[in-house]
Amino acid sequence: MLQYDKEFDPVADGMPIGGPRAEIGSEADYAADDKVYVFDDDRLVLAVNVALKTGRPLLLFGPPGSGKSSLAPNVARILGWRYHAHVVTARTEPEDLLWRFDAMKRLNDAQANGLSEHMGDYFTPGPLWRAFAFEDGSTQRCVVLIDEIDKSDPDVPNSLLGPLGSLSFPLPWDDDSQVNVAEEHAPLVVITSNDERELPRPFLRRCIVFELGSPTKQHLLRVAEQHLGSHYDGDLAARIADHLLDIRGQRYDDTPPAGPSTAEYLDALKASHRLGVVPGTAEWDVLEAVTLRKRRDGLDRTA
Repeated sequence: MLQYDKEFDPVADGMPIGGPRAEIGSEADYAADDKVYVFDDDRLVLAVNVALKTGRPLLLFGPPGSGKSSLAPNVARILGWRYHAHVVTARTEPEDLLWRFDAMKRLNDAQANGLSEHMGDYFTPGPLWRAFAFEDGSTQRCVVLIDEIDKSDPDVPNSLLGPLGSLSFPLPWDDDSQVNVAEEHAPLVVITSNDERELPRPFLRRCIVFELGSPTKQHLLRVAEQHLGSHYDGDLAARIADHLLDIRGQRYDDTPPAGPSTAEYLDALKASHRLGVVPGTAEWDVLEAVTLRKRRDGLDRTA
């Protein structure tokens, strides 16, 4: 365990590696991805702390299903901070992370002779605006997830450099007024990428960069224990983890699609638990095909 002055410490006060496990609703429920995360890599915890102390965004790379998107809400949960998220698409515009202008509402108001004198009535705050602004005098800090930024045009990551560097941006209808936040109340911005498109170098230089690897068996078992709680069966979890790792081992290249993810492992494990279908049965061959193998190139299909 790395020893240093941690602002973020998921194992403080004797908490489990996954952090404080949120209560689940009933005996039939499992914990959701935003309620538990296994922080069993000290390097990742250090990267989060570096981002917090430097005020830089934390940029996460890694294969699909490696836990990139679920990191941010769990950091927010453990710190007790607010949380906002935005999933980037090919249609995302740079301004979408700051605000969204409702042109249709303004047109309808104009046609109805009810046009508001305040332009702010036609703008909806985006995730960074909500992270910079505080309501009712609160100073509770925020974690912002900007998910899959590599799907966007290069203008989108570059557009973040100004607001994240200065912790401010001008109001869209008044260049003389700013939305800003003090450095001590700055948000933690977590950005994820599946590496489908190269990101601009200036943007990379202004991020703390961490790459998540493929899950090990030990990690899968810890994830399963945290998600399933009292439903956890160590023997069954280990057997299914072995199946997943065997499937991943059948690939001899690094081309997509990748092998089964942690999320697919949990699907297989939950289905096995609820249906009573275990490895070694004819039914398991079908369950494995629909949860772990799917239509991945280079794999034998069993059903």
